[in-house]
Amino acid sequence: MIAAGILAYVIPGSAQLIVYDRAAILSGEVWRLITGNWVHFSLSHLVYDSTTLGIVGWMIERRAYPYYKSLYILAPILIGVGLFAAQPDLQFYGGLSGIACGAVVYLSLHGLREDGPWRWFCLTVLLLTSGKIVLESLTNGFAVVTVDNIPFAPVPLSHVLGALTALLIFCWPYARDLMRLKSPVSVREM
Repeated sequence: MIAAGILAYVIPGSAQLIVYDRAAILSGEVWRLITGNWVHFSLSHLVYDSTTLGIVGWMIERRAYPYYKSLYILAPILIGVGLFAAQPDLQFYGGLSGIACGAVVYLSLHGLREDGPWRWFCLTVLLLTSGKIVLESLTNGFAVVTVDNIPFAPVPLSHVLGALTALLIFCWPYARDLMRLKSPVSVREM
């Protein structure tokens, strides 16, 4: 994910080919639903998203939390499709922040299952992340910023969708086990 974001930033003209562009998507360029996550509108935007995703992703892998690869596969899809369906006024979108937010939530949810200080740290991070998402949603985040004469603002829904993807992947094994418990067990006659 990070490498794709860096390549999209440094290869001239690539961002214009893969950015989430609603008009282009409606014209059949559906890959932009996914690849828009790799486009960044400034170097600081790229560095912040990549650093967050890199550190949190490393922690997830180091702790060997299961199904983390599913997060990296599903989050870009669900973010792109969710934004397309729920925000028809959104013309352009880019950034790994929704995926990074999902990774933070995924790490924190798993950390809640552990003992000791790590559990409390993860609870704090989860509460702060939830508060950040709520605040962004209520205030539409920070003031509109201009980068290279292009105004952009945060898209809080991408963070919500990233967090929901993490919750879905975290809960999936438990839901699957619960469904197995509720399925009828065959009884053989003796």
